[in-house]
Amino acid sequence: MAPGARGGPRYLAGLVLALAASGCWRPVGPGISGEVDVAPVGGDAVQMTYLGVGGWIFQRGRDQVVAAPLFTNPSLLRTGLAGIRSDTAAVNRGMAPYDVSGAAAILVGHAHYDHLMDVPQLARRLAPSAVILGSRTVKNTLGEWSGVADRVLLVDSLAGDQDHPGSWVVLSPGMRVLPLRSHHAPHFDGYTLYKGTTDRPLAEEPRWAKEWVDGPSYAFLVDFLDPDGTVVFRIYYQDAVAAPPRGFAPDALMAERPVDVAIFVPATFDQVDWHPEAFVANLRPRWVLLGHWEDFFAPPTNPPRSLMLTDMEHFQGRLHRVFDGESWRPGSGTVFRFPSRR
Repeated sequence: MAPGARGGPRYLAGLVLALAASGCWRPVGPGISGEVDVAPVGGDAVQMTYLGVGGWIFQRGRDQVVAAPLFTNPSLLRTGLAGIRSDTAAVNRGMAPYDVSGAAAILVGHAHYDHLMDVPQLARRLAPSAVILGSRTVKNTLGEWSGVADRVLLVDSLAGDQDHPGSWVVLSPGMRVLPLRSHHAPHFDGYTLYKGTTDRPLAEEPRWAKEWVDGPSYAFLVDFLDPDGTVVFRIYYQDAVAAPPRGFAPDALMAERPVDVAIFVPATFDQVDWHPEAFVANLRPRWVLLGHWEDFFAPPTNPPRSLMLTDMEHFQGRLHRVFDGESWRPGSGTVFRFPSRR
């Protein structure tokens, strides 16, 4: 598609600027920052740390999983009209407060640049023993240039869905992950940017946002387990809005044990029907966290504001109509502690 064609980067930039000028949405900041502790004092707890955009650290004791973060944050104009590449110094600064050297896995739901571009630095330097859970497109995009493609554990044949149980990836005696077939909602007006698959390993690092195509999208369940295999805490993680029932956990599994914390993405929720309502019904979470809600075209050092084109108040209003538990929209660096048993 030509750069000025409908759906091309110049069209996107023009649409965003026009909508910004018209005031079609009101940006909001984080609803919470610092520490949220709902676990009993001295009790066994699961800690969840928000890294911004799609990034999280999930941890119970020594068991730790990282959901792929983004710290590079190229501007909207650079993303649409110029080359982009990972800012490894920004990755190091963003991760400096956290020790993920023992992380067992890095979760990558799809291969767009804002989820995969900073993973090589994270995997090479900071989480050297972690496997990367992702699609064939994730593996091929990392290709020959990244030095970490051989650490990708392909989830395409393992994923479950509403009607199929899938296959768990056992990371340790105390932790396992279940990939779930999901979906990437359109970005705007029914159009999904950077859509496609990468079918052969890339010899060189992608230089343009359009070269980081999404591939199949996956959500994940993360279970923390007792030594006897009992599930003591269950997390649902998505890194893109999905059109239900895509992205659902297996009904049979939820009947046995629903989710403790569900992480939902608000961005582009209005491009599909029944998000988040259908996911609340499927997962039955105790708590809800919002991720990938902020403007990732701004430097991470800027005060966070909600992503352009996202009516955050409308999303949260719809959530609260069907979910009467506690929910939070965290700022980067917010740490949550949850009790590890119901």
